[in-house]
Amino acid sequence: MKQIFVLLLVIVNACVAFSQKEKQAKHTQTMHFIFQNTVGDSLLQTGVTYTNAFGEPFTIRAFKYYVSGIQLQYADSSSYKVNTAPHLINEADSSSKQLHFTAPEGTVTGIQFLLGVDSLVNTTGVQAGDLDPAKGMYWVWNTGYIMAKLEGFSPAAKSPAHQFTYDIGGYKQGENATRTITLSVPFVNHQQMSLSQNNFIIKADALKWFTGVNDIQIAAQPMCHEPGTLAMQIADNYQQMFSVKKDHD
Repeated sequence: MKQIFVLLLVIVNACVAFSQKEKQAKHTQTMHFIFQNTVGDSLLQTGVTYTNAFGEPFTIRAFKYYVSGIQLQYADSSSYKVNTAPHLINEADSSSKQLHFTAPEGTVTGIQFLLGVDSLVNTTGVQAGDLDPAKGMYWVWNTGYIMAKLEGFSPAAKSPAHQFTYDIGGYKQGENATRTITLSVPFVNHQQMSLSQNNFIIKADALKWFTGVNDIQIAAQPMCHEPGTLAMQIADNYQQMFSVKKDHD
């Protein structure tokens, strides 16, 4: 009986190892992630008036979010964890919307990343680079990072100057606002593109902050500045805002 149990354990472990096998880097390629922030089908522009699903007009003044823990899925069912620091996408900084790194050669069929930064980063204290508090994404009073931020103006907001501000954070149990984003890369005929070209356009639709999983109306909830139920609801919404396509132009 013991021998049968050991044999079953070996088989199970082998299956797990196969399903999670890591891509071997015999040859490498440079990957280019280009982030395009949108409002619906339009490219996001600060100061332009948009309308959400509830008929509320609004303009955006700031749109930022962290991308970390990137993993690539390949056509041979292997995966690769990209060794990059958390990266801040900032609509006001065009250079921040491009991310370049080296990965094993092969056909990428899926992309996964964490929207936000994990608990280890949050509990390490003040850091440098994109994690520098000067980037405006750190709560000194709460000792933690803002995972994503959407701020602007709307006549629907009853707050001073008609501002709406959604600064979404929280990493502790029961209020964790990080979200895992999993994207399938649409198939592209390799005859239509250069094999050396690995540009992935990742779109983030700001309209998804207001609807999708939970209805968030600016008139009723113009502000979120702390971890909790509202932050979790908005995070569930913006988890749905991403899509990806391979650029072969």
